[in-house]
This record gives sequence, structure tokens and C-alpha cells, in this order.
Amino acid sequence: MLATLGGAAPTGIAPVDVVYVGGAGASLALAGGRSRRATWLMSGVIALWATPDTVGRIVSIVALLLALAAVRHGRRRALGAAVGALLALVLGDLGSGPFHGSTVILAALAAGPMLFSGIRLMPRHWRRPAATAVSMSAAAAALATVVFTLSSALAFGDVSDGIRSADDGFDAAGDGEQTVAAASFDAARDSFERARTKVSGFWTLPARLVPIIGQQVRAVQVVAGEGVALTDTAADAARSVDPDTIRLVDGRLDLGTIEALQPVLDRTERALDRAHDRVSDARSPWLAGPLDDRIRQLLDELAAAEPSARTAAAAVRELPEFLGADGPVHWLVAITTPAEARGLGGLLGNWVLVQADDGQLTIVQSGRNEDINARLRERGVELEGPAQYLERWGRFSPNEFFQDVTLSPDLPMVAEVAADLFEKATDRTVDGVVVLDPYAVAALLELGGPVETDDITLTARTVVPYLLEGQYVDNEGDEAGRILTLAQLVDGAFAALTTGELPGPRAMADVLGPVVAEDRIGVWWGRGDHTSALIDAAGLDGRFPAPEADGTLRTDMVAVVHQNAGQNKLDTYLFRDVDYRLEIDDRSASGTITVTLRNELTDLSLPDAIIASNDQGYPLGTNVARVTIHTGLDFRAARLDGASVVADREIAFGHDALTLVVEIPPGGSRTIEIDVGGELDTSPYVLLLPQQPLVNDDSLTLSVTVDGSLLDLPASLTLGQDMVLRAPTD
Repeated sequence: MLATLGGAAPTGIAPVDVVYVGGAGASLALAGGRSRRATWLMSGVIALWATPDTVGRIVSIVALLLALAAVRHGRRRALGAAVGALLALVLGDLGSGPFHGSTVILAALAAGPMLFSGIRLMPRHWRRPAATAVSMSAAAAALATVVFTLSSALAFGDVSDGIRSADDGFDAAGDGEQTVAAASFDAARDSFERARTKVSGFWTLPARLVPIIGQQVRAVQVVAGEGVALTDTAADAARSVDPDTIRLVDGRLDLGTIEALQPVLDRTERALDRAHDRVSDARSPWLAGPLDDRIRQLLDELAAAEPSARTAAAAVRELPEFLGADGPVHWLVAITTPAEARGLGGLLGNWVLVQADDGQLTIVQSGRNEDINARLRERGVELEGPAQYLERWGRFSPNEFFQDVTLSPDLPMVAEVAADLFEKATDRTVDGVVVLDPYAVAALLELGGPVETDDITLTARTVVPYLLEGQYVDNEGDEAGRILTLAQLVDGAFAALTTGELPGPRAMADVLGPVVAEDRIGVWWGRGDHTSALIDAAGLDGRFPAPEADGTLRTDMVAVVHQNAGQNKLDTYLFRDVDYRLEIDDRSASGTITVTLRNELTDLSLPDAIIASNDQGYPLGTNVARVTIHTGLDFRAARLDGASVVADREIAFGHDALTLVVEIPPGGSRTIEIDVGGELDTSPYVLLLPQQPLVNDDSLTLSVTVDGSLLDLPASLTLGQDMVLRAPTD
């Protein structure tokens, strides 16, 4: 009974494992009752050395104390049996060990002295039947193992054929050849089915009952079975889903086509989830190294496939509602410019209101931030929204300056406030918000084609430099002309979406994927509980991270967010270098975040709209940055260019946030240092690096030391997107 508490599972079949482990424990207790007292001490010492956990050490020490008591008070069978039973509990849970089979070897070494001595001292009429039983069991196990080995060898070719055909299927599906993909997946399924038959026949049942070998049998059978299920589902999906049929033509997407895909994509998602769960369950410390490595590789492949399957299934469930299947919905599209930074990326310039009704997209209205500002002021609209937004950014009056609604780095917060202000200014309902920056606009032009304005033709290659700088240079002294060109650009880009024909999902994902990864496109859905599995799965949610609900810091974080306080477009020339040095000793963390801001402007002849500060009195080309450094730890001290300064300290999104206003002259740099500290759970160490989508990517240098050991993390990175760095610790 004590032995079964250890949790050892030599075959993976619970009732059989109870018999094996209980029998082994009973044998050790029986042998302990007859063996020499010296062997009790030998076995106890080996068990104490081999056990990896505190409970095992305590039990081993109790067993040794009993053995020592027997040395002092004389040999008693009850004491020996107790020592054997306690050691059975310890040896049944030695963990995975440094290599495959190591715990079996250690358990055998620990139990060996007692078992050998106990068998030698047993009556002869006990030894002979025991030896016969052991010999017969060993012969049967060997025969079962040979049969399974032969079956596996015969199945190896089928498994290889199945993997090769499945790879061909994925390649064909990626090239849009659905018929070829379906045929390849069918061939893969047939190969895996033949392999499953060979390793799952009645002749493999005896091997399933053999300790250790039984775990290999189970794992191979599960992998073969899931290979059949997955390739069968993939073949069905390849026949049923042709991505090229899902296209936006003349601004319309056929919702019936999307809804028809839901059953097969739901099955695909479930099949992947089931395969991941079953294959994970098939892993065990008893598996041979090569097999365990292959299963771990398979789990990685399944984990990589799951996000796409989950996104596709969520898309067919939610897109009809987003596109007006239940009645017209309205999307506010806000176009920002990181040339003048705001927390979410950049200042809001132009906007478009798009209606979706039964899959048909139409432009309802478009305009500039000034249009909304005028109406907000006329109506005396008050700012409403999340409490944190009102507390941190309400003093900047986004209810009068709609362009500043993007002050928060959290998209759901910004979108909620923007939708409310827009509705109050225009009397139009907003159901969802989409935020785009110039790089996202370039992606739209790559999909829809160039836009002709009165003065210029803008392409995917030229639109970003035009929006960041060219519009001010080309229209210096002609503000009306600049605004007209922007309006024509925006209207032309969205006209292509609502009147032309766009490529299928595969091509769109290739174009939009990079800007989505860099948070240059964000989407918020305002109906219901404001959550969307599709938006979350696609990485469009734009949420700023918050700590664990219980307040325990399990994830370290460094985030630099700055606002342009000079009312100019100098952030095109601003570069940020972030250096993070952290030392953790027994969960006590202390470190320094160093942020260097470099203003690389060299041309002071540029228009005032770019380099001046709108009558604030700063010298031309001075970048005035309101910099907030978010840290998962606690603030200790702040320095600017080596001199101590007083920073504005707040709690933002549950983290410490330190804010300084810094003036950076043209060609100059300023350095902020923030000392941090606190308690940090480092098992494992996780560092979250949320990125503000600016013109220039941040550069990071990193050094994290835990208990004197430098963690194996990238020493330097160029951060153009959010990152999570993980490092296991012992």
C-alpha cells in the first residue's frame, strides 16, 4: 500500500501498475523481514541519496532510524518489514532522473541489498517457486517485447510514408492546391492507419502489460491513432475549405460561404486540441529518449498549428456578426501618425466611418480630428470612460482635442473613449473601432493598389514617408492643400476596399501579418461584453499587460511609453535604446532600467510643422518627450543624465509607472536611469516587453542574473513587436 502511494506507473494502466508496484513493495517488505540488518542501512542510505524531494528524504531518515534501532536492540522481522515498506514508498517516486531509466537503476541499487539478502535467507521451498515464477515472467516479457519490436519495425515505413504525405499535403494547401492537398492527406491517413493496425493488434497486448515496455507501446499507439485522426480531418478540411472563395469583391463578402465553413473548422480545432491533450498524456518519465524527443517535437508542431486553427474557427464564428449578418454595424477607423507619438502609437489624424450590412462594406463618412473637435466643443461634451483613463489622461482634455484620445497605450481603453466621443459628436452609433498607422495604410495600398490624388500618386512604398514627413514638405504654407490630399488618400484607399477585389485570406495574411505583429493594426468590438475570441487570437486586441490577479509578481516587465509634448513631428527622428540589468537572489530582485533617447534630426530647414513647437518656446528641432517607464517591480530612484531627479510616480495597469518630461536637442541625447526592486517569482523567469508602435524600433540590451547565474536570454534585441522572453531556472 505504501509503495502505490509513490505514483510509479511502469505500464500506464492504473490497475496493472497497482499490482506491479504493490507487489514490488510487498516483496521489499517481505525481504526486509528476513534480510541482514546491514542491508537495511545500505538500502536506506542509497534511497536517501537518490530521492529528489523533502518528503522522500524524511521517510528515508525514518527508515534509517529504524535500522539503527535494530542494530542496537537486536534483529526483529517487524522492524525489517517496516524498513522495507518505507523504502518502497521512497523508491516508487524518484522522479525522472538525469537520463532515461536512471530512476529504475537507482531503485534497483537501493532495493538490491535487501532483496538479495532476503531471498538467500528464505526457506528453500520458497526460493524455488519464486525463481520459477520470475523466470517464466521474464521469458514472457521478453517474448512480448520482441513481438512489439517487430511490429514497430514493420510500422516504421508506414509512419514515414504518412509523415511525408502529410508534409506534401501542407505544402499543397499552402500553395492553394486544395485537390492535391486532400489527396495527400488521404494517403497520409491510409499510411497511419496501416501503422496503427500493426502496433495496436491483439498480438501487442502482452507487451502493453510489460513494465516500461508498456509505456512505449501506449505512446506509439496514441501517436499512430492521432496521426489517423488528424490527417483524416485535414483531408476533410482541404476538400471543404478553399480560401480563394473567401474574397472581398466590390466591398462584399459572402457570409453564406463563411458560415458554411464553420462545421469543418470547428472539427479541425477540436481535433488539434484532442491530439495535443492525448499526446501530452502519453508522455511519461518511462519513455525511451528517442521516442520522447519525437513526441516532444510532435507536441511543438501541434502547439504551432493550434493558433491558426483557433483563429480560423473564431473567424467563421464571429465575422458574420462583425460584417452585419444581424443588421448594420458601424466601424470607426482611426488613422494615427507616430511622427507625433501618443501612448497607443501616434496622434489621431483622419478617420473613416464604415458600415457593414450583410457582408457589404460602404463608406458612410470621413473627416479630420478638427471636425470632431469643433462638434465636441459646440456641444460641451464631457469626458467619460474607464476610471484609469479619466484619472491619468483626463487632464489633457481629449473631449476637446479628439486627436489626443490615443494617449493611453491600451487599445480597449482608447477605443471605448473614442467611440463614446464620436457618437456624442456625430449622433452616429459606433459598434467597433479599428486603429491604423501609416505602415498599416501601406499594407492596405499593397492589397488595393495605388491612390491617385490631385497632386501625387501614393503607393505602398511611398505612402509611409509621405505621411511621416512628405505631406508637410510638399504642402508647406498650404494647409488646405495638405488636408485635401490626405482626404483623397484616405477616401481612395478605402474606396479600393469597398469597390475593388481583394486577394484571398492567404495573401492578405502575408501582407497584414507583419503590421499586426507590430501592433500597427488594432481592433475593438464594442457590443456585448466587449470580448472577441477572433480579435484576441489574431493578436489585434492591443491590451496593455496587467499583473496576476492575486498580486503575485510572476512575470517581470519593462515598457517604455512616451508622448510627444512638443506638438511637432520630430518622433520620426527619435531613437530609444533600453538597457535592463537585473540581479535576483532568493527571489529578492534589484536592478536598473536605462533609457537613452537620441534625437537624430540634422536638417533645421524643414517646415515648422515638423521641427517647431507650436509657440511653446522650445528651440527648433527640440524633441520634448513625456516618457513613462512601466516596471513590474517597485520604483527605487530616478536619475536624468546621472543627476537625481523627482519622477511622477503612479500605478498604471497595476504596475509602477514613472514619468519624466525630457527635452532632447537636435543631434543630442538624454539618459534616464530607474532603479527598481522587489520580490519576484523566478520559476521560471519571464520578461514581458510590450512595445509602443513608433517609427523607429527600440534597441534592447539585457542581463538577468539569478542566484549568481546569468540566464540564457538574448543579450541584445531590436524590438519591433511585443516579446515574451522565458528562461528556466533550477
